[in-house]
Amino acid sequence: MHLRYDEDLIEAAVFRAASGRRAAVPPLQVARFHRNRERLYAILNADERNAAFFRLHLDWFREWGLERPLTELIEEFVLLPPSLDLLAFRKARGPNEEGAELFVNEAGQRHAVVALRPERFEQTPALTDFLRHEFTHLQDMVDPAFGYSPELPVAGWNPARQRLVRERYRLLWDITIDGRIAQAGRRPMASREQHWTAFSRGYSFWSPARQCQEFEGLWRNRSPRHGDLIALAADPRGLCDQQQPVPGAPCPLCSFPTFDWVEAGRIAPEIAARVSAEFPDWSLSLSLCGRCHEVYQVAATQNALTLR
Repeated sequence: MHLRYDEDLIEAAVFRAASGRRAAVPPLQVARFHRNRERLYAILNADERNAAFFRLHLDWFREWGLERPLTELIEEFVLLPPSLDLLAFRKARGPNEEGAELFVNEAGQRHAVVALRPERFEQTPALTDFLRHEFTHLQDMVDPAFGYSPELPVAGWNPARQRLVRERYRLLWDITIDGRIAQAGRRPMASREQHWTAFSRGYSFWSPARQCQEFEGLWRNRSPRHGDLIALAADPRGLCDQQQPVPGAPCPLCSFPTFDWVEAGRIAPEIAARVSAEFPDWSLSLSLCGRCHEVYQVAATQNALTLR
């Protein structure tokens, strides 16, 4: 596994250390860093000058121990070195951009990229906590037992529902990660209480007893599975397999969850015939949502006007 560093990240981290935002950086070394850096402006060739700046920043990045938390922590994750061809660290422009991503090229090579804000390097313990969490994400991704897939079953769903499923999945995955970290005696990124607050809010439609049961199962699960997390994120009420008009279940025609079911007696024979022609497996017992019913009513009315 090869390590790569983004020039912007290295430069920003080193400048933060040189500005006194990181403890234990000797003032004499800071003065020497600035003197050495000033000399590089004498290099006329732009490419050579940029390369020299990167080498200088990387040397001080290592001299001041900024690289150590990154390389030492990898030893905790035995699946990463043999599974990744490249592990790269780049500068994140903001908190929402931070995190780890896994890319697989056409040759099947796996490249991982971890986005970090430079201020993470000001405090080693906080940086270690963040990296441990993100490295666990990566280890799950490459672990065959976890069964990770980048594709979530959201095709055909409206954007709001897709976003909800992704947010739920991320929440559930983070709970299992911080639970494992806490059980290993390490400090998680978020506490059990913080995760419980987010979880109970996201699954408020469950009874308190089920919330506690499911949360405990996630927090204490040492071997979570991608498929199990998907099931809880995408269909927590177990409605997708319902073949009857249950409140909140998906309409058999448009697949959108609905609470507005049309009673069988309100479905005119000509509308039922049209639906059956387009959906051979449909029957009156399955019903349909109010919105689809309106669409077929409009189509039937227009057809009647055309025949006249």
